[in-house]
Amino acid sequence: MPIPNQPFAIRILTWFAGLASAGMFLSIFLMLLRIGPAIMGGAHVTRTEWLHIAAPLVAALGILMALVCYALASRKAWSRHTVIAMFALIIVYATILGALNLLRHGIMWRAIINALVFGGACAWYFYLKPNVVTYFRELS
Repeated sequence: MPIPNQPFAIRILTWFAGLASAGMFLSIFLMLLRIGPAIMGGAHVTRTEWLHIAAPLVAALGILMALVCYALASRKAWSRHTVIAMFALIIVYATILGALNLLRHGIMWRAIINALVFGGACAWYFYLKPNVVTYFRELS
């Protein structure tokens, strides 16, 4: 079976996922070195608060982004599910921390809304856009 033509945006997303993964791990490293501001959801927080609250999520997202990069580059059909899993993780993480009052509610709502918007856009692209749906169907 011939390899289907990869949509152009998926090639761009592959590079973006790789760079984003590296950037996420770099942000944790820089925060450990006390370089740069500690910001969550657009709000300044303490370095300790960032390391305890944001760093675990950033590390998990960095791993998922690396997995997405690999999966898209090697044309794995499950790659689109991993993209959606990232946004679901953000929503679940923010909801749990908000419910436990470990996260400011403004930051929690911003994370949830951003994840819903960008996750919705990704869901449309990966699951509803005709040429992308055809591409992933041919990969299966």
